[in-house]
Amino acid sequence: MELPEEEEEEEEEEEADWLCRDPGDKGCRKLHIAAPRDPSSHGKAWLVGTAPHRVIVHTDLDCFYAQVEMLHNPELRGKPLCVQQKYLVVTCNYEARELGVKKLMSVKEANEKCPQLVLVNGEDLTKYREMSYKVTALLEEFSPLVERLGFDENFVDITEMVGKRLEQLQRDGSSKVAVSGHVYNNQAIDLDDTVHVRLVLGSQIAAEMREAMHSRLALTGCAGVASNKLLSKLVSGTFKPNQQTVLLPESCQDLIGSLDHIKKVPVS
Repeated sequence: MELPEEEEEEEEEEEADWLCRDPGDKGCRKLHIAAPRDPSSHGKAWLVGTAPHRVIVHTDLDCFYAQVEMLHNPELRGKPLCVQQKYLVVTCNYEARELGVKKLMSVKEANEKCPQLVLVNGEDLTKYREMSYKVTALLEEFSPLVERLGFDENFVDITEMVGKRLEQLQRDGSSKVAVSGHVYNNQAIDLDDTVHVRLVLGSQIAAEMREAMHSRLALTGCAGVASNKLLSKLVSGTFKPNQQTVLLPESCQDLIGSLDHIKKVPVS
């Protein structure tokens, strides 16, 4: 996620109702990992407050500020590039990362790591903001339920769209459903499990979103597909750059357990 200057950061809003509860629920419940609630679950992780039929996509643009700068000046492509605000590197492209430059590194240290580094001042956020809203508008063509997170990330609830595609598959009598991208933990997909099929269909829609961003806006990004916002965001960065990952319910506990240095988990 990019880090615009402090005064430009968007305030975090309360989680929208359509993402944190089932239709008919009177309120949101806190999201936490609980032990399996019946012996037949065979070690599955249960997410209290998560509706298994939900399909949420989290999109995260690759080194967003750097991509925008390269779009404005194509001569920067292929060169190690950093966008700086004051004395810090707020983002850098993958050419710079391969040479040891990292986000939030001081400009002085970045130059020491990579003397050929190209620095661009990113304190004027206008062009980043404009491109950010273009991305959100594009995603709203897939679903009206889009929530922005900073300039370079969005959550999209595609539950209704997935439902329509599932109905079409059932009408056609088709069982040919292929996942797009990666499956977390390389978990096997059970096409007799409706939750699995819904998430696989969600992966196909996520791939269509990413293709639209690339073809229409010349931007690349990662995506995560899961049954709620938190999990979709956590899984979206598993494979980078310009890739996507779907998280099946049985792997939720493994994903949470793989996280290091957890200080705070947002709850609804």
